[in-house]
Amino acid sequence: MRILLFLVAVFSFHLVSAQAISGYVYDEDENKPLEGAFVYLDGTTLSVSTDEQGFFKIVTPQKYNAALVISYIGFESIRLDDPYKYDKPFKVMLRTDAIALQEVVITKGGPFTRKQMMRAFKAQFLGKSKAGSSCKLENENDVILDYDEATNTLNARAYKTLKITNPRLKYVLNFDLSGFSVSYNSTSLEDYNIRRSYFEGTTFFTDISKKGEADKKRKEAYLGSATHFMKTMAANDWQEQKFQLYADGWADNPDKYFEITDSLNYKKVSLIDIPPGLKKVRAELAAGKLNVLKKKGEQTAGKNSDVRFAILYDKKLQSGITMNNGYFYIDPNGLFFPIGEIMFAGYLGELKAGDMLPADYKYVP
Repeated sequence: MRILLFLVAVFSFHLVSAQAISGYVYDEDENKPLEGAFVYLDGTTLSVSTDEQGFFKIVTPQKYNAALVISYIGFESIRLDDPYKYDKPFKVMLRTDAIALQEVVITKGGPFTRKQMMRAFKAQFLGKSKAGSSCKLENENDVILDYDEATNTLNARAYKTLKITNPRLKYVLNFDLSGFSVSYNSTSLEDYNIRRSYFEGTTFFTDISKKGEADKKRKEAYLGSATHFMKTMAANDWQEQKFQLYADGWADNPDKYFEITDSLNYKKVSLIDIPPGLKKVRAELAAGKLNVLKKKGEQTAGKNSDVRFAILYDKKLQSGITMNNGYFYIDPNGLFFPIGEIMFAGYLGELKAGDMLPADYKYVP
């Protein structure tokens, strides 16, 4: 089973009045203001640039729990996870990025060429959906690739922001890639050999659509997505949203397995029962009737990492979810955390960066 552990920064919002974040960006070495530094809220379309005094101010329609990212060419980016906690303008000191100032070109492909690895990287990073296939990675030469033959893993990183043009959804996506790997069952780059894949980083979206031009396709991208599914779980309106839960291959009632409670401004989802088939397997394991064989290099999983459900959307899109410890939180934007609690397979596992929508995207039926 191909599984995608989809890692991205977690953000949410509280429905309150307009909020402002302001501060100054300085060069740490010279203690001078940096004009033109790029400041944005992770995963949104909200951004500003600093003026000649290094000053910036972002006014948002509501309070997001998104990280504030500050970047400038030749300097290390800074990420502030709770920028709204500062009720006054704050000062940020950027440090020279020694690595970024060097010309870094590293490709260790083992049995594979860079072209072969790049093809696999783009398939697992951008995706193969209509939106993902339409995407163009404008600066693919900034991607550093290597293939670890000891673990059969393709790794990628980038010291420069990746620029992705998405003509189908009409966004330009700036992606600061902090992690990417695809693990294979053997020395391969073939999709059928994928065991697990993930990527993570901070993102900024620029809307390049004309008025209403991309509305239909963005709705298509949202419906049946992980964000749509998480909002459905939080609201517990599976039937209305055309989602169906399956346990042991049979349609079942989500209320049997998940409890939804309020936790501050989030919804907490708790696993309260497991499928009957798994109960039998666990009993046999406890009685010593079954042996557990772990694959080489497999990490220790949570206590409920054997819990699996199937998900069907609109009677046609099939997915699978695997739990970890058995609880997670969902914010009002439909994003969940801890990130490693859920792994997706099937349709949801196939959705990549090319299918992403910004956190401030509002779905209107």
